[in-house]
Amino acid sequence: MRHISLLSFLLVLTACGGNDDSATVTTSEGDEVKITTDSDDNDSGTITFESKEGEGKIVFGDEAVKQGLPLGLPVYPGGDVRGAFMGSSSKDGAAGGMVTGVASAAPDKVIDFYKVEAEKRDMNIKTTTTANNTAAFSAEDGKGATLMVTATLGDDGKTTASIIGGSKK
Repeated sequence: MRHISLLSFLLVLTACGGNDDSATVTTSEGDEVKITTDSDDNDSGTITFESKEGEGKIVFGDEAVKQGLPLGLPVYPGGDVRGAFMGSSSKDGAAGGMVTGVASAAPDKVIDFYKVEAEKRDMNIKTTTTANNTAAFSAEDGKGATLMVTATLGDDGKTTASIIGGSKK
């Protein structure tokens, strides 16, 4: 329930727009959480959560794209990032995110590219799936990093890829 209350507040806060909007909420457990956003347009910015547990950040839109892809992955050659969402926590050093991009390559080519990138990061491929016009795989390393990539061919002949990755520090 605590997460639903914070999420509801977060949606209201970001919907209001404005620069450096902030508020403090008290959870049902009595903990205070300060939530701050620097978004003017709700399409790009940073939302910061501060509590006695530490600080967490969610970066979205163009601001997230500037930080790069999860796990330091490169953009598929000739591809274009269309959306990004990144998060991190100062408490445990965890970080992760999701990026969506478009490429003019077949889904299996995009998947093969990211499998090689995962292996360069000492990740083991755990699952691989191909069905219709979609290909996907998941990978992980022994230190808590995980990766999942899904690539789907669209009616326009372009492949949309979703890259979700995260790590523990």
